[in-house]
Amino acid sequence: MLAVQEVMGRSGLTTILRQAGLQRYTGNLPPDNQETSLAAAEYAAMIQAIENYYGRGARGTLNRIGHASFTRLLASNKFKAQTTQWLYRLQPHASRKLNALKWLAEEIAAPGGQVTVEPGEQYITLVDHESDATFGRTRDAEICWVTLGEIQEAVKWATGAEHEVVEVACKAKGDPACCFEIRDTF
Repeated sequence: MLAVQEVMGRSGLTTILRQAGLQRYTGNLPPDNQETSLAAAEYAAMIQAIENYYGRGARGTLNRIGHASFTRLLASNKFKAQTTQWLYRLQPHASRKLNALKWLAEEIAAPGGQVTVEPGEQYITLVDHESDATFGRTRDAEICWVTLGEIQEAVKWATGAEHEVVEVACKAKGDPACCFEIRDTF
């Protein structure tokens, strides 16, 4: 919610919460900690409300929210982020990218989800087996733009370079999991 507020402003967040039927959080956001206090259905409703509000422009806004979300993750884990980034300087580019994705996968999966990172010959794949953003939602195209933004920001933070990230499967389309391919730099 704080990432939404950062991108859309306080009044934008209030509007989204109202449209999502989550007015109880207006002026009373859950604590900014590592505990989960928002159910998957509530998260999906918030994402849907953003899509309804922005229409065709929602993809870019949700992607920016993903970038802001990863930045907030770094801020809430300063010691780990600083230590990890220092260690990354000693690792090759591919290892930095893989390790950053593994850290992000752990954070996305918490407290009990399943997110895996699978290195491949051409690219790394992040697979989100739960995908809270798709809870109760169906589409003809991929819709996990927040996760896409988080992946983009994580890889850029670890490597210093932007990478192409493509969602190739989505639970909202009926796929068994949401899959993201992290390709080489643009």
